[in-house]
Amino acid sequence: MPKKFDPKAKAKKQKIIAAVLGVLLLGVLAYEVPSLMKSMNKKPPAATAAATPAPGVPPVVGGPVAVAPPAIPVATTLADSDPPAQAGSGQLLSFDRFTSKDPFAQQVDAAVGTTPSATAKPGKATKPKAPSTTPTAPSQPVPAPNPSTARISVNGTSELVELGKTFPSSDPVFRLVTLTRTTAKVGIAGGSLSTGEGTTTLTKGKKVTLMNTADGTRYQLILLSLS
Repeated sequence: MPKKFDPKAKAKKQKIIAAVLGVLLLGVLAYEVPSLMKSMNKKPPAATAAATPAPGVPPVVGGPVAVAPPAIPVATTLADSDPPAQAGSGQLLSFDRFTSKDPFAQQVDAAVGTTPSATAKPGKATKPKAPSTTPTAPSQPVPAPNPSTARISVNGTSELVELGKTFPSSDPVFRLVTLTRTTAKVGIAGGSLSTGEGTTTLTKGKKVTLMNTADGTRYQLILLSLS
């Protein structure tokens, strides 16, 4: 009778075999790894430097050879045995000679310090040059600034009014708007003229009559002076 196949028993057997192989692998690694690390960390042997003989010196064979020391150069100059001469009292140790000069030769250069333009020709007088003058533009007069106050008469009563202020002080109906050197522009404080214009012009010394259309009051304005 054929034997019945048991998959569980086969799997169990495979696990046992794998465990045994793993233990054997760990044992081999534990034995081989230290020797492998030791061979990798082994230092190479120190190289022995071969002594090379210096140029001109024969190689040593069988033992040391005595080498003669280098010859010391000997000075060939002779020492001066005569001491330098010392000047005695009233004696000269050395002297110099002056270079001789020709007494008939001119020693000063006449051309130095003179220029052709500075020398005048004989028989002709040089005229001095007149200084150059450049015309200057005449200075223009600065215009006087416009006045800032005006004396205005209202119905026979005059008062000094500043630019931008209202007048008369008893009944501020008008406002001083602008000023020039000869005229003044006056507007209605809080209103406008019946003609639709905002201001009326006062000329110095001339009378201007205005009337309030609401109550019929008349105002006679005269520009007296500007300052």
